[in-house]
Amino acid sequence: MKMKLLATLMATAALTGCATVEPEYRMVPTGDYNVGVRFSRGNAAMVSNGPAGAVMLLPVRYNATSKMFFAVAAFNTSNAPLNFGVENVRILLEDGTPLYVQDFNYLRHQERIKAQRDINAAWIDAGIEGYLAYLDTDGLPDRHRRQIAYRTAAGSYAVDTATIENRLRRAMSAWGRNVLQTTTIDSGATFGGYVFADQLLIPEGTRRRIVVEVNFGGAPHRFTLNLVPSGTDFPVPTGIPAVPGRTMQAMQRTPETWHWTDGPPPSKADGVLVIE
Repeated sequence: MKMKLLATLMATAALTGCATVEPEYRMVPTGDYNVGVRFSRGNAAMVSNGPAGAVMLLPVRYNATSKMFFAVAAFNTSNAPLNFGVENVRILLEDGTPLYVQDFNYLRHQERIKAQRDINAAWIDAGIEGYLAYLDTDGLPDRHRRQIAYRTAAGSYAVDTATIENRLRRAMSAWGRNVLQTTTIDSGATFGGYVFADQLLIPEGTRRRIVVEVNFGGAPHRFTLNLVPSGTDFPVPTGIPAVPGRTMQAMQRTPETWHWTDGPPPSKADGVLVIE
């Protein structure tokens, strides 16, 4: 009876997995606030010019991750160095409500909490492994059975915790390399990184409109995006000012964007990772 129930549950889970489509939405750019856009195979790079320089925003064409994210880069054309970081970025919903922007400290803390939960689960799993090892050694002296159970549990816990700690170090290293963190940009220099925020749920047939506001050198640069589910028809607006290739090449001299010479990279739907 138990085997039949287990088989039924596994079959149900498999069918559920096959029927589930991972939700995703498109980030459709607009030309609001005199923003120019350069397209490359449907992917957009948005550029806004200001008194202290230019700001570039690269939305993700298809966002299907647990977080909303995009790349931001600033090009300093003023005569003085300027500080630039995630504290200069705001995300506003259509009603003006701000969406929390996740900085490096927040993301790092999230990873530490997740690792601690995994370690707690590993401790429980190790106890179960030890208990099962104790049951499997029936017939041996009790002292030997306890030793085997302890060694099994200790070994399982050691392997699991080492894996968790290694995963934590790699995750923190990745956040440190990618997340936009406060940096001084000298005159004529460029710096950029990735901005993360809480994911939004957008039902099919609807759309959400957000404004990404980047303050650079005391001047606001505003980028308007329409977030549209991939199954909902919503064409790219026509008449958006186009950005010359030489402008893109000048702004993309950053570790995050140096290889995007003609425009933003292909999306994941094209078989190429957006963020490398």
